[in-house]
Amino acid sequence: MILNIILGFIIPWIFGVFLYLKDKKTLLVIAPFMSVWAYTLNEALFHLNFNRFAPLEIKDDLTTMSINLGLYPILGCYLIHYIEIKKVSPYILIMIFTFMTTVAEYLALTFGIVTYDNGWNIVWTFLSYIPPYLSGYWYYTKLKNIGVFDK
Repeated sequence: MILNIILGFIIPWIFGVFLYLKDKKTLLVIAPFMSVWAYTLNEALFHLNFNRFAPLEIKDDLTTMSINLGLYPILGCYLIHYIEIKKVSPYILIMIFTFMTTVAEYLALTFGIVTYDNGWNIVWTFLSYIPPYLSGYWYYTKLKNIGVFDK
Protein backbone atom coordinates (compact mmCIF):
# COMPACT_ATOMS: atom_id res chain seq x y z
CA MET A 1 0.00 0.00 0.00
CA ILE A 2 2.93 2.30 0.73
CA LEU A 3 4.20 1.66 -2.81
CA ASN A 4 0.80 2.75 -4.19
CA ILE A 5 1.03 6.00 -2.23
CA ILE A 6 4.61 6.72 -3.26
CA LEU A 7 4.25 5.82 -6.96
CA GLY A 8 0.64 6.91 -7.39
CA PHE A 9 0.49 10.06 -5.28
CA ILE A 10 3.73 11.46 -3.87
CA ILE A 11 5.92 11.24 -6.98
CA PRO A 12 3.19 12.52 -9.34
CA TRP A 13 2.45 15.45 -7.03
CA ILE A 14 6.14 16.38 -6.93
CA PHE A 15 5.77 16.85 -10.69
CA GLY A 16 2.43 18.51 -10.03
CA VAL A 17 4.14 21.16 -7.89
CA PHE A 18 6.57 21.87 -10.74
CA LEU A 19 3.64 22.22 -13.11
CA TYR A 20 1.82 24.47 -10.65
CA LEU A 21 4.82 26.80 -10.61
CA LYS A 22 4.70 27.02 -14.44
CA ASP A 23 0.98 26.70 -15.19
CA LYS A 24 -1.33 27.19 -12.20
CA LYS A 25 -4.53 27.43 -14.18
CA THR A 26 -4.08 24.11 -15.98
CA LEU A 27 -3.40 22.28 -12.75
CA LEU A 28 -6.26 23.90 -10.84
CA VAL A 29 -8.84 23.45 -13.61
CA ILE A 30 -7.90 20.17 -15.27
CA ALA A 31 -6.81 18.05 -12.26
CA PRO A 32 -10.30 17.83 -10.68
CA PHE A 33 -11.87 16.90 -14.03
CA MET A 34 -9.29 14.16 -14.63
CA SER A 35 -9.64 12.91 -11.07
CA VAL A 36 -13.39 12.44 -11.57
CA TRP A 37 -12.62 10.45 -14.72
CA ALA A 38 -10.08 8.33 -12.86
CA TYR A 39 -12.47 7.56 -10.01
CA THR A 40 -15.33 6.75 -12.37
CA LEU A 41 -13.31 4.47 -14.61
CA ASN A 42 -11.35 2.73 -11.87
CA GLU A 43 -14.46 2.11 -9.75
CA ALA A 44 -16.30 0.66 -12.75
CA LEU A 45 -13.37 -1.60 -13.67
CA PHE A 46 -12.89 -2.64 -10.05
CA HIS A 47 -16.55 -3.52 -9.49
CA LEU A 48 -16.76 -5.41 -12.78
CA ASN A 49 -13.71 -7.41 -11.64
CA PHE A 50 -11.63 -6.41 -14.66
CA ASN A 51 -8.61 -5.26 -12.70
CA ARG A 52 -7.29 -4.93 -9.17
CA PHE A 53 -4.41 -3.07 -7.62
CA ALA A 54 -2.14 -4.47 -4.95
CA PRO A 55 -2.53 -5.21 -2.14
CA LEU A 56 -5.21 -7.57 -3.38
CA GLU A 57 -6.55 -8.38 0.08
CA ILE A 58 -7.98 -4.85 0.40
CA LYS A 59 -11.48 -5.05 -1.08
CA ASP A 60 -12.29 -1.38 -1.62
CA ASP A 61 -11.08 1.65 -3.50
CA LEU A 62 -8.23 2.42 -1.08
CA THR A 63 -5.78 0.74 -3.42
CA THR A 64 -6.63 3.12 -6.29
CA MET A 65 -7.20 6.30 -4.28
CA SER A 66 -3.60 7.46 -4.65
CA ILE A 67 -3.60 7.13 -8.45
CA ASN A 68 -7.08 8.65 -8.73
CA LEU A 69 -5.90 11.73 -6.83
CA GLY A 70 -2.30 11.73 -8.03
CA LEU A 71 -1.05 9.99 -11.14
CA TYR A 72 -4.03 10.29 -13.47
CA PRO A 73 -4.92 13.93 -12.73
CA ILE A 74 -1.28 15.01 -13.03
CA LEU A 75 -0.84 13.14 -16.32
CA GLY A 76 -3.99 14.82 -17.65
CA CYS A 77 -2.64 18.22 -16.61
CA TYR A 78 0.67 17.59 -18.31
CA LEU A 79 -1.17 16.52 -21.45
CA ILE A 80 -3.04 19.83 -21.55
CA HIS A 81 0.11 21.76 -20.69
CA TYR A 82 1.98 20.16 -23.60
CA ILE A 83 -0.97 20.74 -25.92
CA GLU A 84 -0.78 24.43 -24.99
CA ILE A 85 2.95 24.80 -25.63
CA LYS A 86 3.76 22.29 -28.40
CA LYS A 87 3.17 22.75 -32.10
CA VAL A 88 2.02 19.15 -32.50
CA SER A 89 -1.49 17.91 -33.14
CA PRO A 90 -3.36 17.46 -29.84
CA TYR A 91 -4.55 14.07 -31.06
CA ILE A 92 -0.99 12.89 -31.59
CA LEU A 93 -0.15 13.99 -28.04
CA ILE A 94 -3.25 12.21 -26.75
CA MET A 95 -2.10 9.00 -28.43
CA ILE A 96 1.44 9.43 -27.05
CA PHE A 97 0.09 9.94 -23.52
CA THR A 98 -2.28 6.99 -23.95
CA PHE A 99 0.58 4.78 -25.11
CA MET A 100 2.95 5.89 -22.32
CA THR A 101 0.28 5.44 -19.63
CA THR A 102 -0.42 1.97 -21.00
CA VAL A 103 3.29 1.15 -20.88
CA ALA A 104 3.37 2.28 -17.23
CA GLU A 105 0.40 0.05 -16.44
CA TYR A 106 2.04 -2.83 -18.32
CA LEU A 107 5.06 -2.43 -16.03
CA ALA A 108 2.71 -2.45 -13.03
CA LEU A 109 1.13 -5.62 -14.43
CA THR A 110 4.56 -7.19 -14.94
CA PHE A 111 5.56 -6.44 -11.33
CA GLY A 112 2.26 -7.65 -9.87
CA ILE A 113 1.02 -4.22 -8.78
CA VAL A 114 -2.07 -4.66 -10.94
CA THR A 115 -3.85 -7.84 -12.00
CA TYR A 116 -6.41 -8.44 -14.75
CA ASP A 117 -9.47 -10.71 -14.76
CA ASN A 118 -12.60 -11.40 -16.82
CA GLY A 119 -10.89 -11.04 -20.18
CA TRP A 120 -9.32 -7.66 -19.47
CA ASN A 121 -5.96 -7.18 -21.15
CA ILE A 122 -3.43 -4.51 -22.09
CA VAL A 123 -5.31 -3.64 -25.32
CA TRP A 124 -8.47 -2.88 -23.30
CA THR A 125 -6.29 -0.85 -20.97
CA PHE A 126 -4.98 1.20 -23.90
CA LEU A 127 -8.52 1.78 -25.14
CA SER A 128 -9.71 2.74 -21.64
CA TYR A 129 -7.19 5.60 -21.46
CA ILE A 130 -8.37 7.27 -24.67
CA PRO A 131 -11.77 8.61 -23.44
CA PRO A 132 -10.39 10.40 -20.36
CA TYR A 133 -7.54 12.03 -22.28
CA LEU A 134 -9.79 12.91 -25.19
CA SER A 135 -12.55 14.35 -23.03
CA GLY A 136 -9.95 16.21 -20.98
CA TYR A 137 -8.78 17.87 -24.18
CA TRP A 138 -12.34 18.65 -25.25
CA TYR A 139 -13.06 20.08 -21.79
CA TYR A 140 -9.98 22.27 -22.14
CA THR A 141 -11.06 23.48 -25.59
CA LYS A 142 -14.53 24.38 -24.29
CA LEU A 143 -13.00 26.31 -21.40
CA LYS A 144 -10.56 28.00 -23.75
CA ASN A 145 -13.46 29.04 -26.03
CA ILE A 146 -15.21 30.80 -23.14
CA GLY A 147 -12.01 32.55 -22.05
CA VAL A 148 -10.93 30.51 -19.04
CA PHE A 149 -7.50 29.85 -20.56
CA ASP A 150 -6.86 33.33 -21.95
CA LYS A 151 -3.38 34.46 -21.06
